[in-house]
Amino acid sequence: MHRVLLGAVLLILACGGVATLPTPSHSSPARTAAVAPTATIDVSDMMGAFPAATFFVVTDEGVKAIALLNHATKYTIPTSGPWGAVQVAVGDGQVYVADETAGATRLRWIDPASGTVVATQTVPGRRLFLTGIGRGSLIVEPTTRRLLALFTAENDRRVVEAYEPYDLRPLGRRLEASCGDRLLAAADRVVLACFAQGVLVIKDNAGEPRTVSAGIGALVAAAISGDGTTLVGRDDGTLSRIPLASTTSEKIEPFRPARLVADGIASSDPQTFAIALETSDLDLAVSESRSGRRYLSFPRKDTPFGGLLAQGQFAFWSVGSAARHIDLFQGFTETMATFSGTTRALPGGVGQ
Repeated sequence: MHRVLLGAVLLILACGGVATLPTPSHSSPARTAAVAPTATIDVSDMMGAFPAATFFVVTDEGVKAIALLNHATKYTIPTSGPWGAVQVAVGDGQVYVADETAGATRLRWIDPASGTVVATQTVPGRRLFLTGIGRGSLIVEPTTRRLLALFTAENDRRVVEAYEPYDLRPLGRRLEASCGDRLLAAADRVVLACFAQGVLVIKDNAGEPRTVSAGIGALVAAAISGDGTTLVGRDDGTLSRIPLASTTSEKIEPFRPARLVADGIASSDPQTFAIALETSDLDLAVSESRSGRRYLSFPRKDTPFGGLLAQGQFAFWSVGSAARHIDLFQGFTETMATFSGTTRALPGGVGQ
């Protein structure tokens, strides 16, 4: 316990301030105000209080790997192709990057420790679905460790192809659908979220795909937790939850008057979600946990672009050319890195 407390104090000091814990309120859920950093110290050894984490950020120079504890840039993975075509997938200790080169999609398996390319697979004449953010068309399937890629097909259809995790050998089609804007996977479930249609195409194990209405209209964000629970949301912050082994959606009313940030739902633990809201507040704040959900209220000027990511007790995002994180339990936040020469950085993934 003493080690954990000491580690927390050190990380708070590294973030240049003290965390303000939420004040109980009977009239509305308490929120934690985030603290702006004023100094940086090397906290690479946190006495085991917090596990190491790496935030992968897509920039004009390539994919940057930024360490959580000391904010060092561990390495940069060079990329090519048009803006928004680079995709990152992180899962089960694996890191993959996809981009476009010479009219083909290039898939690469990256050594997470050094950034070295371990294996490459080039898919001629095919393009990943363009999400416009640093993820959403490339994921790691947790139960098999296979890499799944979402491609566009004829008549604007979507096809999910599987690849062997180590040599990236093609393993065949995993799923096909008439729509799909974000590819998700957890437990034995693969999900295609169709934003405009407000539906999810769900495939469990070897079963046939099923189309499930989220029941809330057009969507702007979707995420899946480790147990297969899917959470989606529409612009006004209304959410819909679909548990594993179920195709019945549960509507969740908005937490407060606000806009749900595009791609602003993330999960780091089973049935646990962080939700980013754009508000008229002056400061960033985090709510107390409500049925496994924590709401991040962002000032409009600091609204994330490219959505939200989460791992452990931290959430990650980017604003302009800056990469940031926040402690969801204690409320302090910090800019991890600012990338010169990059107009707009995109969150790609979070790993060890």
